[in-house]
Amino acid sequence: MPGEGGRGNLSFMDLSRWTATALRQIHQELQGDAHWESKLWYDNGSWSVHLAVLVEPFMSYVLDGKKTIESRFGTRQVAPFRRTEVGDVLLLKEASGPVTGICEVTEGWFFDLAVVPIAQVRGQFAQAICADGDEFWRLREAASYATLLRLGAVRGLSGLACPKRDRRGWVVLRDRYEQLALPCPP
Repeated sequence: MPGEGGRGNLSFMDLSRWTATALRQIHQELQGDAHWESKLWYDNGSWSVHLAVLVEPFMSYVLDGKKTIESRFGTRQVAPFRRTEVGDVLLLKEASGPVTGICEVTEGWFFDLAVVPIAQVRGQFAQAICADGDEFWRLREAASYATLLRLGAVRGLSGLACPKRDRRGWVVLRDRYEQLALPCPP
C-alpha cells in the first residue's frame, strides 16, 4: 500500500495495527517472563514502542548481552534523538528480516557532537556499543548528533514477520503521547 511520498511505506493505520498485533503475540510468547508479562499486560500507553533495525554482528551482540548500548548517529535531529525515554520498548528487527528481539530503554544520552566531541563519546561508550574499531567511528565522523540507549530486559523472540520495507533504520511505532483514535459513529 503506498504511503507517504509514494515510497511504498505502510500507512500509519496499517503500521499501528501491526504494532498492536505484534505486542499481543510477543506477550503470548514471553509468558512466564515476569518483567515482560507485567509490562505488556498493563500497557497504559505510558511508554513508546520503537522498531530498531540492526545488522549483524550487532543484533547477535545485543541478544547475547555483549552489546549493552544501542547507538544511532545522524546529521539531523531525527528519531531516536530525543524521541526515546527510559521505559520505552524497542522491537529489534534484523535488516531485511523479522523482529527477533525485544528490550527496554533503561538509560539514554543525547549528544550534540558540536558540543561533545565524538572522541569523548567513543572513549566513554565504545566497549558497550561493541565499536572498538576505527572503521565504525570513521563512518560516523560527519555525524552532528548521537543517541545512546542502555538496553535492559533483552529477550530473543522466535521471529515475527514485519511488513516494514523502507530503508529507515529506526521507526517510532507508537509514541507515548499518542491517544488512540475513537471510532467515528456510523
